[in-house]
Amino acid sequence: MFQVLIVDDEVHAVRGLQAGVQWDKLAVDEVHTAHSLRQAQDVFRDRKIHLLICDIEMPQGSGIELTAWVREQYPDTETIFLTCHSDFSFAKQAIQLNSFDYLLKPVDYSELETVLAKALGKIKKESELRSFEEVHNRYHQLWEAHKPVVADRFWQDLIQKKLPAIPKTIGAAMQSAGLSYREGKYLPVYTRVQRWNKELSDRDQRIMEYALRNVLEEIMNQVEGAAIIPVHHDSLLTVIPVDAPIDQPKFRSDCDSFIQNCNQYLYCDISCYVGDPVQLHEMADMLYTLQRLEENNVTRINRTIFLGESKRGELRIPTAPLAEWAEWMKQGARDKLREHISRYLESWKELEGGVDAEDVHSFYQDFMQMIYFVLQSKGLQANQVFARNLLTHKPESVLRSLTALQEWVGFIVEVALNHIHSIEENLSVANKVKRFIAEKIGEQSLSREDIANHVFLNPDYLTRIFKKETGLSLSDFLQQSRIEHAKELLVHSGQSISDIALASGYSNLSYFSTIFKKSTGMNPLDYRRRSQTN
Repeated sequence: MFQVLIVDDEVHAVRGLQAGVQWDKLAVDEVHTAHSLRQAQDVFRDRKIHLLICDIEMPQGSGIELTAWVREQYPDTETIFLTCHSDFSFAKQAIQLNSFDYLLKPVDYSELETVLAKALGKIKKESELRSFEEVHNRYHQLWEAHKPVVADRFWQDLIQKKLPAIPKTIGAAMQSAGLSYREGKYLPVYTRVQRWNKELSDRDQRIMEYALRNVLEEIMNQVEGAAIIPVHHDSLLTVIPVDAPIDQPKFRSDCDSFIQNCNQYLYCDISCYVGDPVQLHEMADMLYTLQRLEENNVTRINRTIFLGESKRGELRIPTAPLAEWAEWMKQGARDKLREHISRYLESWKELEGGVDAEDVHSFYQDFMQMIYFVLQSKGLQANQVFARNLLTHKPESVLRSLTALQEWVGFIVEVALNHIHSIEENLSVANKVKRFIAEKIGEQSLSREDIANHVFLNPDYLTRIFKKETGLSLSDFLQQSRIEHAKELLVHSGQSISDIALASGYSNLSYFSTIFKKSTGMNPLDYRRRSQTN
């Protein structure tokens, strides 16, 4: 539906056009009127005017001036001029302003309707054309924006074997994803982060992984047809088109340089595993081979490793003297035990290619069996000694490299020894707990599990020990400590009651006041006033 504006300083002329034209047959649902240039401009500002019917000669601004303004401000509006004079200069100006038609008064309504129908038809076609162009542009922009996503989806489908291993099928899928298909071979490079050398939150780790991919993409930007494919949250597959055998020493040097930059700027240890050049339909199997190579690499970090150069040797790792270690642990020979374990694990690094993931898993199981045996001989259970996640969350990461295993074994030994001999030497776990609570007193989220993790004990076991030593439950002592801290702040600081509640570990002021009154017999404000008068 269209909106039309009639502009004429003669009121009767405007009314005649309103009444004489069959607007409904022209799909015009609103006909607006104005009697001067300023009134017409106001209508344009308030309405979407498709067609302007305008007298040329008007006081306070001519139709020519109005049309010039409309052409500048609302270029999609069509104009039909009406005038009493067949002056060529007017007609010339109307043509220059690209008006649709120029009619002489008095105008025949049937003739005007014919002209109006043509003008509105032109407006409709141009509107449809613009809509088509907008939709086309929008889809084009959407396609351009999603091309990387579509390309990633293709590579993911390829390495996950969701595409049949048929060259023609893969070629068609690749072209559908907007990628150029070539029948040659591709060199796969599997890159895996072995460990992060800074404590990172999940969010920070995702940022670093994103940065790692960006670095690789920048390096590969000059290689036409290369792709960087995320495999897991900490590993990437780089696929590089090759037409001839690669210069292996130079390629190794480039990979080593990349690894050094990752060490320095991305705070991680990382290795690159270079496979054999294969065609795309063989890529998923080659990736699987490289992943197995990575899983079995437990001694070499920050290295470039080519498939086939790492052959398992005849040498086997010497059996760990677990019986001796167990005896030293019972005796509390801390330095001797620590030195011997360290020397034993360091000796693995000298067996180049002779230690793999299977060896690490076997050692881990035997070592933990030894730890359980020693604890049992002391009348302790492992879940009483170690925090819950120490033996469940950690192993997945420590079994991936010898360095991580060394750190973890040392930590397990220290925790076990500290607990065994702190009990035997009557060292107070309660005092450690009290000191930790005093340090964390202002944290609302401080929980029994947090305290238990700090002293490396099972929460239920810690609660029993603490009550036995102090006569108080852990939760009662924590609340008592918070109230004592609040009392100190009320007496010796000028902080508001709400700030003191927060500083004492209470996020709810009402709850703090209730607990405080229950403990002291008065609310916080009365306690402060009383202390100031004494």
